[in-house]
Amino acid sequence: MSKQSLSRPPVYTHPVLEVGNGVCSTGHPLSAQAGVAIMKRGGNAFDALVGAAFTTFVMEPESCGIGGYGHISAFVAKQREFLSIDAYCRAPGEAYASMFEIDESVPPTYYGHPLTKDRQSDMGWLSIAVPGAVAGFCDTHALLGRLPLTTVLEPAIELAEAGVPVTFKHQIEIGKVLDDIKRFPDTARALLSGGKLPKAQTQTGFCDHLDTGNLAKLLKRIAKRGKRAFHSGACAKKMASYIRSHGGILTASDLEGYRPRVMREQPASYRGYQYVSCFDQVCYEALNILSRFDLKSRGADSFAYRHLTAEALALAFADSMTHYGDPDFVASPVNGLSHPGFAAERARLIRLSRVVSRPVRAGDPWQFDALQESSERLSYPLTLARRAGTSQIAVADRNGNMASACVSIGSSYGSLIYVPELGVFMNNAMQNFDPRPEHPSHIAPGKMPIFAAPALVATRAGQARFAGSGSGGYRIEPGVLQTFMNHVDHGMPIQRAIDHPRLHCQGQDTFVDDRIDPQVQHRLRRVGHTVTLLQEQPGANGFGRISAVTRNPRSGALRAAGGPAWGTGVAGF
Repeated sequence: MSKQSLSRPPVYTHPVLEVGNGVCSTGHPLSAQAGVAIMKRGGNAFDALVGAAFTTFVMEPESCGIGGYGHISAFVAKQREFLSIDAYCRAPGEAYASMFEIDESVPPTYYGHPLTKDRQSDMGWLSIAVPGAVAGFCDTHALLGRLPLTTVLEPAIELAEAGVPVTFKHQIEIGKVLDDIKRFPDTARALLSGGKLPKAQTQTGFCDHLDTGNLAKLLKRIAKRGKRAFHSGACAKKMASYIRSHGGILTASDLEGYRPRVMREQPASYRGYQYVSCFDQVCYEALNILSRFDLKSRGADSFAYRHLTAEALALAFADSMTHYGDPDFVASPVNGLSHPGFAAERARLIRLSRVVSRPVRAGDPWQFDALQESSERLSYPLTLARRAGTSQIAVADRNGNMASACVSIGSSYGSLIYVPELGVFMNNAMQNFDPRPEHPSHIAPGKMPIFAAPALVATRAGQARFAGSGSGGYRIEPGVLQTFMNHVDHGMPIQRAIDHPRLHCQGQDTFVDDRIDPQVQHRLRRVGHTVTLLQEQPGANGFGRISAVTRNPRSGALRAAGGPAWGTGVAGF
């Protein structure tokens, strides 16, 4: 380890948490505590995941909510099998490929595709896709949970009834979109105080509260009736009527017809670990590329580790952004993207002496597509008859179960559309489609857009060892992957693995944590990286928020970690 990294400790960190019964790491301390409280009452890791998710929906409305979506990966210890539940948003039935006019006067979005005129795909009534969070987590509970849903949702309901204290994070996120919020009167009434920023908690303890009373009522109905309380009946009609009365296209039929994608994915391999990432091909390709290099011997602070990681991410992003489309709707080489042979071909482009030419051009995964075994689409009955913008959850219990989830509403407060009668902020997931009709990830009714943010769960020798996810757009990818590699390749305890400085590249500029050794920064520039230095600080989210848990295979000890510490919570017992 270099003197530089030793002399510059993490900005702020959680103390080490190691226990024996259950752990939970989330984007909010109360969500982590809710997950642990549920396990203390006899719930398993999957009950805890669902309870923590709904609590997060209440406490982090700027990041996620029941008007949003989720990606869930689980390892069920008793059956020794992985289960992935992709509860991403789907395009409404009235959506069509050319519904948004492209704005050619501005650069492409952070997600790599063109912006639309008047920002229609990322804000307002047309930006709303069919939400999947409620169906996804209710189905997860029905398939894997142990406690009644009424018990699992108790923490979320109690917090919603009390109202949400405004925090500095709420203030930051409201401030970012303050002018846009004022365009929507119901949203302004929900978030602002007299048309201004609400007051956050101070040393005196006084602060404004977000009124979540109507959300509490809706959560109570979901607790009793499951996903039907949200996706059908009065709730679906009220939501659709409100949105359509202002020019949106979401219908009650869209809500009632929504189904998550439930899969038994073919696990990939990395250094003897088997893992799934909830259908994230960027994750699979990047780790397949990196598995071909000896990272351990090079060291976690070396130029080689940083350069190889950046190159693998750049290649994987370029390939998925070019080729990925929902395989249920278009011909897309999703299996080729995750095939080790394709990764080997792409890895041959990488040199320590120079970068792959920028911007990175996509490879051809089609020749490997038929060689990779497809994930199994499961025919579980997606019903609860048997049992009653972005954040993250990772959980583990004493019985060897593990799960992680990435939950989101899209941008800060999603579409900025708030349904007051239900207390729900709606997503803006239509921005994640490519508005060009010729692109594989174009808009089509019922289709899911591309999503590159892993909910990763990994096993070794049949035992769950790691689960992690994150928030922060495409910065989730390098955050989760580098945390996993720091733990697996470099033997770091999980909190240190999260705290270790990271970098990010999507195929052009390389974003580098300024704590990384200046000599490494210099070498990155010398071989051709266009380096942009970022400092991790509240509100900046330069490298994502990460939550992860691990299990020691010998002692069974469980650890939970998160970072940055000001934006995450960990708990255990």
